[in-house]
Amino acid sequence: VEMVRKMARTLADEDPRQVAFEPMNEPVVDCDSDVTSLWPERQQKLFAAARSSATKLTLILTGACYSNAASLAKIDPKVIPDDNIIWTFHSYDPFLLTHQGATWAGDFIPYVTGLPYPLTAVPRAQLDVTLDTIRARIKAEAPWTRQSGLLAYLDEQVASMDTDEKLREMMDAPFTKVEAWAKANGIKPQNITLGEFGMILQEYGNAYVMPAKYRAAYVRDMVARAEAHGFSWSVWSYGGAFGIVDAFDREKAEPDVMEMIKSLH
Repeated sequence: VEMVRKMARTLADEDPRQVAFEPMNEPVVDCDSDVTSLWPERQQKLFAAARSSATKLTLILTGACYSNAASLAKIDPKVIPDDNIIWTFHSYDPFLLTHQGATWAGDFIPYVTGLPYPLTAVPRAQLDVTLDTIRARIKAEAPWTRQSGLLAYLDEQVASMDTDEKLREMMDAPFTKVEAWAKANGIKPQNITLGEFGMILQEYGNAYVMPAKYRAAYVRDMVARAEAHGFSWSVWSYGGAFGIVDAFDREKAEPDVMEMIKSLH
């Protein structure tokens, strides 16, 4: 709390039209629906600390559990009566496709590489070959006690997005949920931002590189959704595994995503 107070004090004289302060990005709390919600009270304390130091600074607030849309929809904005707040949510749906090969995102996704966006971008026979390769990798590398669960989860995830209609519904869901929450609470679309989205370029040390055309297509489709709802947006990230400008070790990312973004406006 004290760190937030000090940071807000540092930013207090910045133009609130150009600078905003988010006290916490992707809080890792309240991901278990069976426990008492902790985040709303904690966020109120962070907000109060920031606002006590910076009365005019634009503040960005969010939901729990990695800033997902469902968690934002559980927040009661009326307990924070302030007219200079931007509410943010993050969406990387479908996670199966956006985080392929990421070694830090659970014990399933590191085995998944080679899937196209959307799944229908390649013939079904080609997709099946890729899925068989993933299954073989799980059987060869995953702990024996986890193999059956991981294989079943793969099939479940693929089935949830193996048509364009299913994928569209999955990707639309966070936006429609946030929009409904905003309308119910009198929050204008311009006070909402899609604070993070993106598709992995390459996990560090992993040979697999996501084809540029899939990354550009995904970012284009997410931008279209955000703008259709009147939300602002920002892409993750400038560099690194999800980089759209830089990759790793001073290498440049492929230009496709940035060129697509530049073509939008």
